[in-house]
Amino acid sequence: MMRYPLWIHASMESLFLAYNDECDSARVNHIRKQLLATERYRVEGYMPFTTWSKTKLGCSSDEIQRMIEEGVARASATLIMIGPDAAANTWIRYAIERSYTLNKPMLALYINALPDERGCPAEADINPLERFAVLEHGHKVYLDERYRSYTWNGMEDGQFELWLELAKCECTEFRSRSQISGVHAVTMPASHTHTDADRTFNTANL
Repeated sequence: MMRYPLWIHASMESLFLAYNDECDSARVNHIRKQLLATERYRVEGYMPFTTWSKTKLGCSSDEIQRMIEEGVARASATLIMIGPDAAANTWIRYAIERSYTLNKPMLALYINALPDERGCPAEADINPLERFAVLEHGHKVYLDERYRSYTWNGMEDGQFELWLELAKCECTEFRSRSQISGVHAVTMPASHTHTDADRTFNTANL
């Protein structure tokens, strides 16, 4: 495991990148390099050679889940990368669930306009946060209404830092209300948007 000097730990924060590694690795690597170039961020979750897809090659789901759990736990926020096939991706969904459970700030980034390894942009998929909801005082509220989404436009204009700080502030406010009202989180079926839930879990004890 790579070890960082103490001064780096004190001044850098870690971001977990949740993405579909089968079609968005090149796009996410572009963003990863920009984040690292600022020397303000460390990156969790980016694994070359399609690590998240390796259940097909013998790596167990439990091992991948553990890697995601550990990465999300270390991170100060989770970035949900929206490319051409994001909403139904098993590991993006799992990262969202773990991030919510651990009370991590989240923001979604549309990255489909960035070129893939062939130099081609793509059409954006549905925001994966639309597939999750919470019940507030008996009313269903979808997570895309609580966690913002943006189109990635690089680091030059300083917008990303503002987005991240806003996500942290809004996450604290949102979860404070959730704890008071005994919110239940709802995971939506992978094939639907803003529809009935397939299961619920009580967040009052998280």
